[in-house]
Amino acid sequence: MGNDVDKRGGGLGSRFHLLWAAYVISNTGTWIYRITLPLLVLDLTGSALQTAALYALEYGPFLLLSLPGGVFADRFDRKRLLVVGDLVAGVFALALAIMVSVGAVHLILIYAVALLLSSVEPMYHPAFQGWLPDVVRANNLDRANALLQSSDNVVSLAGPVLAGGLVAFVGFETAIYIDAFSFVASAFIILLIRVTPRPPAAVETTPVRMISGIREALRYITRENRPLLAGSLLFTGTNFAIWLIQANLVYYLTTYLEMSSTAVGMVFAAQGGGALLGSLLAPKVIRRLGNGRTIALSTVAAGLTTALLVVFRDPIGVAVVSALVFVLGSMNVVAWFTLRQRIVRRDLLGRVVATTRMIAFSSIPLASIVAGSLESMLHNMVLIILVGAGLRAFVGLLGLRSSLASVESTEATPAGRNSS
Repeated sequence: MGNDVDKRGGGLGSRFHLLWAAYVISNTGTWIYRITLPLLVLDLTGSALQTAALYALEYGPFLLLSLPGGVFADRFDRKRLLVVGDLVAGVFALALAIMVSVGAVHLILIYAVALLLSSVEPMYHPAFQGWLPDVVRANNLDRANALLQSSDNVVSLAGPVLAGGLVAFVGFETAIYIDAFSFVASAFIILLIRVTPRPPAAVETTPVRMISGIREALRYITRENRPLLAGSLLFTGTNFAIWLIQANLVYYLTTYLEMSSTAVGMVFAAQGGGALLGSLLAPKVIRRLGNGRTIALSTVAAGLTTALLVVFRDPIGVAVVSALVFVLGSMNVVAWFTLRQRIVRRDLLGRVVATTRMIAFSSIPLASIVAGSLESMLHNMVLIILVGAGLRAFVGLLGLRSSLASVESTEATPAGRNSS
């Protein structure tokens, strides 16, 4: 694969570490604007409604652009897409910083920048996931994904604190300039990475077209690589079960358990810490159980552990249970990312990543609405938690009986069907 490993052999190599650095820097920039822009809107308007509208704008592009992003990742050079994505995000952030500097910032302009910045991510993610197997040897993909997921969890914990601190100490203007610089720095680091191009270029003789490209990915998932369909449906059910609880978690902790804001923060911090630990443990578990069985068994275990939320009702007990659930959930994600990269044809990987992600995430909005509706009707969060926990465990059991549990985690051939 042309990746440079360390002298001891088996290392991830300097190319991966450059990509890792770019990923952390770019992710930090994303968190800076996710926190800074709502704070800026609130500062300008004092309106909770107009601030909340910003989050709706940021979620829209994910639904609209994920599938096109997958097609682009398979049609164009993935490294170039990553560089262009970072540079475009940097330009948008720089434009906003300049507007703040000259006092020309208006609400509609902030909304426009938020929409444009959030449009980059659904294009960026499939290209990143599709390029990783070109940078890292196949037998090290689990370690690479675990390290990236660990970094993501750390940035998720530290990013909001950093963004809030920047706004407090240096102001909106400087915070947004730093945000712009972070994206440009990420693009520069990616430019330094040299890898021998892998397919799709060697496989595709004609460019991938938008509609036909999406259809090909759907056909591949539903007919040619059934473990992918089983995994996507497992995550659809899992996300529904998770958000039945997660959407009402703050309400449950504050209203039912009468926790203080400090205790609520401790619970969410425990979730982040558990996710970090799970991503670090994932490679060892995957190599023992295999990717498919790790996904299914961790789903069952996470469901059963979630049920303990109705048993342990003090802040420490809830935090420990939440941490364990997120340990298992993080293993789940690392195993899934690695499995896709190993068994999917390289010329389809971008589209498969985007399509399976869309399928898996499709249940989250519905689950959030159902969660709120059930609580309004039943006023019984204990029952809702048990339903969500039971559903998650049941979905995992179905996964154990599906083709997902027995799939071989071997690398797909570049052209033609994977053996699964």
